[in-house]
Parts: sequence; C-alpha cells; structure tokens
Amino acid sequence: MSAFLVCGVSGQDLDATERALLEELRPGGIVIFARNVADRRQLADLTAQLAALPSRPYLAIDLEGGRVNRLETLIGPLPSAAESAAAGLAAVRALGEAAGGACAHFGIGVDFAPVVDVGRPDGWLRSEARCFGATEVEVQSAAAAYLEGLERFGVRGCLKHYPGLGSGRVDSHKDLPLLDDSAAAESELFHALLTPGRAVVVAHALAPALGEAACPASLSRTVVGRLQRFDPGPVIADDLEMGALAEFGSIPERAAAALGAGCDQVLVCNAMDAREEVAARIASTARRDPALAVALRTSEARVSGFGCGERPDVSWDRVREVADLARTLGGGSA
Repeated sequence: MSAFLVCGVSGQDLDATERALLEELRPGGIVIFARNVADRRQLADLTAQLAALPSRPYLAIDLEGGRVNRLETLIGPLPSAAESAAAGLAAVRALGEAAGGACAHFGIGVDFAPVVDVGRPDGWLRSEARCFGATEVEVQSAAAAYLEGLERFGVRGCLKHYPGLGSGRVDSHKDLPLLDDSAAAESELFHALLTPGRAVVVAHALAPALGEAACPASLSRTVVGRLQRFDPGPVIADDLEMGALAEFGSIPERAAAALGAGCDQVLVCNAMDAREEVAARIASTARRDPALAVALRTSEARVSGFGCGERPDVSWDRVREVADLARTLGGGSA
C-alpha cells in the first residue's frame, strides 16, 4: 500500500485504466482539482468512486477562498483570506463553514487550508491575498476561527505552508524561496494550532533560521523533525512537481528525500505518469533501507483513517446558504 502517496486524477471520471492503476497503487489520499469538476452530480459520483477504492484514500481539495477555490464553478466565488480577515472573525468563521459545507456535501474529508503564513510586506503570498494578517497574533486568531467553521462539518484542516512562507519573495511553484529570521516566529503559529486531527503541509523553502540552509524544509530532517515533536496529523510535503525543487533530482528522488526526512506523505498533483514511478522508487528504496521501511509503517499508522470519519449529510441548500453568508460577511471582490 502506498499510503505515503497523495495524488491527483486525470479527469472527470475514472476510466478502466486509471481505476486499475489506483487499485494497484493504493494511495493514501487523492486531491480534487478544477479539472475534475463538471457539475454537482458528476463530482458526487467521482468522489464516491474514489472513496470506494480498495485503499480507502481520504479525499482532499484546495479550498481557501479567493483565487484558490477549486469548486468555484459550483459554489461561486468566495472572499479571500485577506478579505474575510479584514471583515472580522465572524467572516473568517463563515468562510471556513462555506468550505466545510461544500466539502462535506461532496464527501471530501480534508481541506488543504487554512494558510497560516504571515503576510509580510514584501512576501509573495501577501500579494496573492492568501494570508489572514500581517502579524502572528492576527493570523493565529483568524486561522483558529477558520478551522472552527471547517470542523463544524467534520472536515479536517491542513495547515500550510510550514514553517511559514510569509517572508518568501518568490512563488515556490517556480523558484526556491529563502525565508528570513521571521520563519522561527512564524513556525510557532503552526505549533500552536496543530493537533493529531489536523494535517500540515511542509513548504519547499530554505529556512536557515531553523537550522537548515542546504535544502528545502520539505526535504530537511532538521525542519521536519522539529515539526514532528508537536504530534500533528499527517505531515505532507508540498507538491513535488514545483519549480522550487528543480535542483533536487527527479520527482521520485524528491519523494524519497521528503519521506526520508520524516514526512508522512508526498503530493503528486499533475504529473500523472509520475504516480507509478514514485511508488516504485519508494518501494525499492525501502527494501534497501530498513529505517525508511520502519518510517513508512509509522506514517501509515498516522495516516490511517485520517479524513475518513463521519460527516453530516449537508444538503445543497445548506451549502448555498453558508457560501452566501461567507460572501455577505466577507465582502471584497466576492
């Protein structure tokens, strides 16, 4: 079983070839993207098929609000984190409820949100309106409110991007950010919000303030080991296809490095051909490396059942109601 693998799927339904591959790979999680969404009935059918795969993977989605809203064609636009936070904690809580209601309706158990990065003045994420605030205090209170709304619907949150991309001046999808000394304080936000019921995504960024200047946080035993002391849910390396990792080997090599550093899971979102390559590389490496084999078994236990618990039956009218409330309270461009 490849519980360490969280992957995307190609389209809006599962053909026989992709179903057979997923049944063989037995991934621990599957991520839904906009490419997988046509209409309500289609998405409900797809998620039901994915949840019924033999490995019983959790289903996840990036649903932050603002520009990161994979369900926009179904639920409409939502305020960004910055817009909701500017309107107050009730608006942030409503944004979390909008995400939670939509996820629960479609059988999606994990939202890859909230963003816990602090919006630093020159930071790239702040320019995207994806941060809740410009100080640690603002971000912690807002992220907690978002999680409260999300978890009302039985949906698990996933804090990102540890140890905090706030000071990074480049987009890690394209380049490797260098974090300044504020990363040490920013990482404490994650520690304060983590529980075994919440996952965390580790960034592809250099964090010398945390004792690692040679490789990205996601591939660093020092950084990931620091995080693991706080007993989180699954620790997930950000998408291995991102440009920040361009100098760190092939996608399978990056996966082996992230899992060797202590991450429980790795994301392979768009490179469909790499799913099988990653699984094969990790299996062969584990046969030669007893320490990795033990780590994978420990990770599998941590991942088991995550995001697959009971969720309320949420009607479409309820989904529309909470989304409308988020728009009303959050204002902004929504």
